[in-house]
Amino acid sequence: MTYIATYRGRPTRVQIQETEPGRFRVLLGETPYDVDFLEPQRNILSLLIDGQSFEVDVDPAPGADLYGVMIKGDHYEIEVVEERKKKLSMKLAAGAAGRQDLKSPMAGNVRAVLVQPGDEVKVGQVLMILEAMKMQNEIKSTIHGTVTSVSAREGQTVAMGDPLCVVEPLAEEG
Repeated sequence: MTYIATYRGRPTRVQIQETEPGRFRVLLGETPYDVDFLEPQRNILSLLIDGQSFEVDVDPAPGADLYGVMIKGDHYEIEVVEERKKKLSMKLAAGAAGRQDLKSPMAGNVRAVLVQPGDEVKVGQVLMILEAMKMQNEIKSTIHGTVTSVSAREGQTVAMGDPLCVVEPLAEEG
């Protein structure tokens, strides 16, 4: 998987490849690391990175891509977004027009459906929340419009590209 991790406004590309159970090859920018991973408690990570041991406390913000991370007493606020999702959101932020057939940007589980057909939504409004690899991902409206259909259901497993919902733009008043 490839992610974009942003700390203090600086994005870094992070590629993670599992080489065997509990062992990963991580490319942070251009720098490679060998990582042994264990989660002895929920949100507590025990990492062995190139032979150095770290205990990391991760505090995910509910419904967001932000994480509070504590390492050796130092606290960091980091945004972590799957690269495909980040590229899609940047593309959509550049301007969307017309009907929006929202599809799942990743494989995962539908944790919450926050709209129903007939609801009026605004740009950036969260329509549903997907969970993939213990990360919650918000699916947001890209236009001001009306939800005309919702395909996804809470608890459903979806594949990348599965239809989630359709938002029709509001008719312009003339």
